[in-house]
Amino acid sequence: MNKQEKIIVGILVVALFASLYVMNQDAKRMTEYRRTHPLPQAQAVTNAPTALPPGDAFITATETQLPSTEPDVPVTPPASALPERRFTLSNEVSVVTLTSKGGGIKDATLLGYNSTVDPSDGLVKLNFSDSPSMSIEGIAGLGKEADFEIEVLDDARSALITADSGTGLKFERRVFLTNGYNIAVSDALRNDTDVAVSIPSHKVALGPMVLNDENSTDADLAVNVYASENGKRDVVEINRNTKNKGFGSQFGTTGGGCSVAKVSPTAPVTAAATHNAETYWLTARGRFFVQVLTPGTPSPAFETRALRDAAAPAGSLSIKQVSAALVSKEQVVEPGGSLEQTYSLFIGPRKMSELRKLGPMYTEIMNFGTWAIFCRALLDLLNFLYKLVPNYGIAIILLTVLVRLLLYPVNKRNAESMRKMAEIQPMLKEVQAKHKDDPEKLRAETMRIYGENKVNPLASCLPMLIQLPIFFALFTVLRSAVELRNAPFLWINDLSSPENLFRGQLGFGLNILPIAMALTMALQSSLTPSTGDRQQQKMMMIMMPAMMLLICYNFASALSLYWTVSQALAIFGLLWSRRKRRLAAAAAGGVEVMPERETRQMRRDKERRAGNKQ
Repeated sequence: MNKQEKIIVGILVVALFASLYVMNQDAKRMTEYRRTHPLPQAQAVTNAPTALPPGDAFITATETQLPSTEPDVPVTPPASALPERRFTLSNEVSVVTLTSKGGGIKDATLLGYNSTVDPSDGLVKLNFSDSPSMSIEGIAGLGKEADFEIEVLDDARSALITADSGTGLKFERRVFLTNGYNIAVSDALRNDTDVAVSIPSHKVALGPMVLNDENSTDADLAVNVYASENGKRDVVEINRNTKNKGFGSQFGTTGGGCSVAKVSPTAPVTAAATHNAETYWLTARGRFFVQVLTPGTPSPAFETRALRDAAAPAGSLSIKQVSAALVSKEQVVEPGGSLEQTYSLFIGPRKMSELRKLGPMYTEIMNFGTWAIFCRALLDLLNFLYKLVPNYGIAIILLTVLVRLLLYPVNKRNAESMRKMAEIQPMLKEVQAKHKDDPEKLRAETMRIYGENKVNPLASCLPMLIQLPIFFALFTVLRSAVELRNAPFLWINDLSSPENLFRGQLGFGLNILPIAMALTMALQSSLTPSTGDRQQQKMMMIMMPAMMLLICYNFASALSLYWTVSQALAIFGLLWSRRKRRLAAAAAGGVEVMPERETRQMRRDKERRAGNKQ
């Protein structure tokens, strides 16, 4: 390693530790902020199986800014002095708490999911204390502060919820926990007067979703909607980064693109937008858990809501919680008549196997994007391997082996092409020196050498193009799969998050797998035949692994595990190929010819000989 290379390595090492120090300071600031600004422990609920209308397209909903910071606009009377009463329903996977204030869902406990890696910390509890899920907004006497009567039936899985609006309307809601995470809800508004009653446009709202995972970002807080306008129907996701209809537009942010989006200090803390589109279902979700609300009859509009962090530094937009609501149109109920609506509610994980039970379009909630086909296939394969060996770390290693075997023919051809390219480099350099003043002749001679040696200079691009979709799909799956949440492997407590070893002792989390990933990348690069300049190759051996280490240092452990194992297998393949060539050459009585590595001394001798000739 020469002086220049040592300087570069030194700069990279300093940059690495500087970045770790900055990340540690940011983590400390975030921890202190969360300690002094506690959030309600919440996350996801809703969805149930209903038949979906056929077709798929895109929603171009109109959007209306609501400057009010209180989404419950109605004419509800003052809060009752009656104390809140709570009632629980349960089945084999969840416990749901109903509240007499608003007649909605106060919280839901998911029996199959621990809140942290430490089981003693209890189970995941989705808390909607501030705004109960399934609360009604816009009808006098039935808001979230109104009093409801609740009767839990003998099966402990169903309840009857009733209320008198005080304006002649009687409200009745039946709630039933079906098998799994599904909840069936049936609402009825009955007119007990002798005159027609106009029921204003009102909303049925989901509870707020908040960040309760330190490795999640506010980009994980989102609303998914399956809706239609002008005969076009599709599932869209609305989050802080969504263009035009995202939460940023609701708060009137400026900038974006290459610049950081800024929000005015005078902007409201909460904002909402109404989208006029026929809505078949909608969600409010975080990284791992989701609420999905499906009306029996499509709603004419939906509303998205967000709460920002007013204390975020430098006016940056930081989303603290999101929610959504179905909007119903104004209707008139004749004397003795009633207005009825059914809903499907899902309380549970954002898990593809569970979402599939609800219907084919619900899997779009996973938001796999462009690589959805690859993501679904890889996630199904990962779960299949987990059934064979009930450890997700081992399942990821087996998945990596299968992916490498699948790509073996392509990678083998690529390696052979690169080796041939390295072997013909002396001939190409000779031609370049001989015909440097005649581009046409140089091009013709170069193509002749390629043809005679059966080398395609573009062959190395094909494996990269094939592997990119698989890599991006794995990146998406291994980060968002709830199956990996709190999944242990060897020294790793949670495969969905960085390792963060010795954080208390070192002041920053030590992640071994990204370091191993960078080292195997450098070793693989050194073993791969190169057709370029040796100095540039050495630079890339240092720069690329160091850059990837900085980028991937805080990625999910599952992704670092996959990448490290994949490169280790590639290194094994390169060494095995070299051994086979040596054995074949020895059996033929010859010696394997390897491309000669040009040292600095060899370059000096070549330059000196060229100078003597002149």
